[in-house]
Amino acid sequence: ATPETEYGRMNIGSRPSKRKPSGGIESLRAIPWIFAWTQTRFHLPVWLGFGAAFKHIMQKDIRNIHTLKEMYNEWP
Repeated sequence: ATPETEYGRMNIGSRPSKRKPSGGIESLRAIPWIFAWTQTRFHLPVWLGFGAAFKHIMQKDIRNIHTLKEMYNEWP
């Protein structure tokens, strides 16, 4: 359970929390959605784009695997 619905009713941002008031989850704006998930300490949304990005970099040039390995070993 996340407080996403409650945040949607609060006027805390410069824009409405949804693009269409009658819309479902697909009409949510990113900031209230991520904020709601962060409140639960459940950080799954952080990882949602990682697989697509990893696939893209590998399809672009397979030699990028060396850069990724270096980043893994050297970055904090």
